[in-house]
Amino acid sequence: MARTFPKPMLVFHFDPHGKDWPYRKDDQGNTLPDSGLKTYPVNVGDGAVEIQYRDVQDPQGVVRLEYYHDDPDNPSAINTFRYRLAMLHLEYNNWKTIVTDSITFMELVARKWEEKVMNPMTKFAKGTDTRQWFAGSTDTIEELVVMRYASLPMNVVICCHIDERRNERSGEILRGPFAPGRLSKRGELSSAFQEQYHIYTARQENGQMVRAVQTENDGDWVATTQIGAKNHCYPHYLSLWENYKG
Repeated sequence: MARTFPKPMLVFHFDPHGKDWPYRKDDQGNTLPDSGLKTYPVNVGDGAVEIQYRDVQDPQGVVRLEYYHDDPDNPSAINTFRYRLAMLHLEYNNWKTIVTDSITFMELVARKWEEKVMNPMTKFAKGTDTRQWFAGSTDTIEELVVMRYASLPMNVVICCHIDERRNERSGEILRGPFAPGRLSKRGELSSAFQEQYHIYTARQENGQMVRAVQTENDGDWVATTQIGAKNHCYPHYLSLWENYKG
């Protein structure tokens, strides 16, 4: 559904190559023309690094896919992304939507930066406490997503995988967006954004499989809306606004 949001669109893509295909197709599933993979320089401290990207020519406006992938033994992606985000205020008029896909792999590159650069230790040596790497990556996601993203003056879409938590009183499982550490356990990620949707697939009576968007909490899945987005609506940006009274 993220690709249906208003264009021009900037996608920060942390997921593996190949998972960018939804942004490279139209509503009918046809592959859109694009620029091919290119790079542009970003100043990082005393030097510069190249960010890999492609521009997809969507009829509604360009979709720029920027790729943040790492060599796990020599990570740099999250540091590059910090500098990239610091430049974003110069481009506010260029983009109607900013997408991050996904928090899972964003946390992974942040953790590898902590492990290999900021706090390098022998992982299995006696006395090594690997929790500090997870704590560092959680701090990074908190700063970039909960603080910076939440104040951006355009549509912000954050793609998350699923996290499961057990209610200590009832014993029931509550499912919501995955985020590292306190961002999930304390609901910090959820509390920073007014809209939170669960996209799912269901089987109709005729046996056909359809995708839909849950916008209201049902006790099993976390979801919320402040714009009155219709519960179980079609997964498209325009469908979210059908009930809006503004």
